[in-house]
Amino acid sequence: IDGAWYYTRVMPVKDGKGIDWLVVVVVPENDFMVQINANTKTTILLSFGALTIAILVGIVTTHWVTQPILQINSAAKKIAEGQWENTLNIHRRDEVGELANSFNLMANQLKNSFETLEAKNEQLKQLDRLKDEFLANTSHELRTPLNGIIGIGEFLLEGDKSQLNSLTRSNLSMIVSSARRLSNLVNDILDFSKIRHHTLELQIRAINIYGVVETVVSLNKFVVSKNKHLQLVNNIPKDLPPVRADENRLQQILYNLIGNAIKFTESGQVEIWAEVISRNSRNPHQQILAPEYSSQNIEPSPQLTIAVSDTGIGIPGDRLDRIFNSFEQAEGSTARKYGGTGLGLAVTKQLVELHGGHIWVESEVGVGSRFYFTLPISQESVGETPIISTVNSIRYFVDLVEKPQEITPLKTDIANSNFQILIVDDEPINIQVLNNYLKANNYQVTQALNGKEALAALENHRNIDMILLDVMMPQISGYEVCTKIREKYPAQSLPILMLTAKNQVADLVIGFQFGANDYLTKPFAKDELLARIKTHIQLSKITNSYERFVPHEYVKLLSKENIIDVNLGDRVSKEMAIFFSDIRSFTTISENMTPQETFAFVNGYLQEVSPEIRDRNGLIIKFMGDGIMAVFPDGADDAVQAAIGKLQKLQEYNQIQQAEGLPPIQVGIGIHVGFIMVGIVGEPNRMSGDALSDNVNLTARLESLTKYYGVSLLISESAFQGLKDTEKYQIRFLDRASVKGRHKAINVYEVLDGEIDYVRELKLKTQADFALGVEFYRLGDFVTAKDYFEKVLAVNYSDKTAQLYLERIDKLTVTGVPKNWDGVWAFTQK
Repeated sequence: IDGAWYYTRVMPVKDGKGIDWLVVVVVPENDFMVQINANTKTTILLSFGALTIAILVGIVTTHWVTQPILQINSAAKKIAEGQWENTLNIHRRDEVGELANSFNLMANQLKNSFETLEAKNEQLKQLDRLKDEFLANTSHELRTPLNGIIGIGEFLLEGDKSQLNSLTRSNLSMIVSSARRLSNLVNDILDFSKIRHHTLELQIRAINIYGVVETVVSLNKFVVSKNKHLQLVNNIPKDLPPVRADENRLQQILYNLIGNAIKFTESGQVEIWAEVISRNSRNPHQQILAPEYSSQNIEPSPQLTIAVSDTGIGIPGDRLDRIFNSFEQAEGSTARKYGGTGLGLAVTKQLVELHGGHIWVESEVGVGSRFYFTLPISQESVGETPIISTVNSIRYFVDLVEKPQEITPLKTDIANSNFQILIVDDEPINIQVLNNYLKANNYQVTQALNGKEALAALENHRNIDMILLDVMMPQISGYEVCTKIREKYPAQSLPILMLTAKNQVADLVIGFQFGANDYLTKPFAKDELLARIKTHIQLSKITNSYERFVPHEYVKLLSKENIIDVNLGDRVSKEMAIFFSDIRSFTTISENMTPQETFAFVNGYLQEVSPEIRDRNGLIIKFMGDGIMAVFPDGADDAVQAAIGKLQKLQEYNQIQQAEGLPPIQVGIGIHVGFIMVGIVGEPNRMSGDALSDNVNLTARLESLTKYYGVSLLISESAFQGLKDTEKYQIRFLDRASVKGRHKAINVYEVLDGEIDYVRELKLKTQADFALGVEFYRLGDFVTAKDYFEKVLAVNYSDKTAQLYLERIDKLTVTGVPKNWDGVWAFTQK
């Protein structure tokens, strides 16, 4: 009404008198909505305030309740990670506080428990390490007496049969057999320990399974007791693909399985066969898929299954799952009746699994057993190396029987008496065994109980041909001894055979790195030892024979390891001292000799004087009839000392010559220092070492001048300057000369140290006058020079050089002094 809203309410009313009323109420909207709107706003504000308070209270309450729980969760995770020092810092008296206290108590208990467990675990590891060390040391200590027992027993068996009756020989054979069985037990224990600690290394390559099985079967046939009617049959097809395996360990697996089959089978046969694994194969013997492949729908990778079946006593079904456990056998009575430790099959199983294969057994009591194992097939072809069973592998079947075995003595070689062998071992019993072996084969023996004695023996006995060296020795180990020996003697000249109780590949590699030529594991077989000794000595002698023509020092100078590495044209350029020596008037001496006598004379002379060159680090390049050409890489001092030594040796030689009514020998030696090319010259089918350079020619000229000057040893200016201390020697300046083929003059010096005593004393007595005479001669004052040379001859009339100077002065006086006189005398002849 009039643009405004009104709320209207009509309500009928009846009174008691029958009159109907209508009560109409009309209220303008503005009269009541103002109050309502005011109340609504207040309500909204109050509601918002209450909501805010509720949210804040909820947040605080949530934080109060959940924060300790999150702390507990975080602490639990850290404890799970091993951070035991984390504890809860919650101090409340409600349920959460009790939970935190309980958690801290539990964490402390866990920490204490784990610390105790770790300590115990560490103790167990330490005990395990000590056990392994004990096992290794004990095995070495066991092998030493075992080696002695076996060695001495075999030596006695190989002796004169007439000295031992049959009972004694039988008892000795049983002693040897028992010692070998004990040795095999030690090997099984060590193998078991290595496998358990994952330290056994395999040398995997492609292997012909037929060849390995044939070797094992052939060797086992010799140990089958004559009381057993037993056949060993190799039914391995020859056309099977090769397998990936370690040959020695594969032999060990086969020896164990075939050995068990022989041991538990009195009659019938032991058969070995194999085939490639295939689900569709129809094997006439048995389906040979491994159980894990049979029970699952899995296609196996290419593998070969090898089976060893026998007709023996069989294994009860309830024992099949235990026979591959360590120290387990089918029954207690088995060990009592058949022997054994229960380690063989455990080691076999581990070896098969190391190769990536599986092993299982099927058996029936009274019928026999069938052992199966698988090996991966190799994609590579088998190498050309023939299948040869090593002695270490053969030892695995020695303990299969207890019968005495006759040992056939080896034929001794009288030629061995020319060879000297040094034995180095700290165990007297080992030395005795080796002594017996070697002396019975005519070798000469030198002994040493430790490394120091070995080095001393090598120094005192230069004729040692080979060394048998124990590895484990006190103070100085075999490795250290080997290193010291190699500092002086190369492997090809002095072979070293290491004898060790260690047979790990790493140990053997270390031995080779230290310079050993070969190794044998204790206890070793005598025949193998002697065969290796003979081979190495022969190789060494062949190498030493080559070195007579091309010395090792020469090969080393060419930066080569061995003579077989030397090729035509190999060379090295270096500044060295060059040495030439020749016998004076050799033609005159030899003209009254037959060719045979001449050869004997020259060889006798060279044998006497040549060692003086080698002993001073010289390399004899070649012998030229009676002449010697050598070089000294380390300088002039070595060359001069070698020349002095040679002259002194010649004096001793001449005394013998004169005592036999022969004329004394005189030699001339020339020494020069300069760059030369040393190398191999010739053609592919005929080569020799040589040294080429103009300096070589100059040295030859110097040697020829010794006859002209009447002296024994001349050196050039470069050789004189190359001496470390000229005061150590007695030297006089002789001349300044120009030799044929060279335009530049050289200074020539005489070294007096090698002269005969009275000749040297006279030259030293007149040295001052001689030096003044030479100086005035150079200055052209010939009158004064002549006076001094005459003084020299008045004391030492045999000084040919002083006589030559007087002859020159007389000639120059007649012909006149040349222009630009500098005192140089030109030689126009060689």
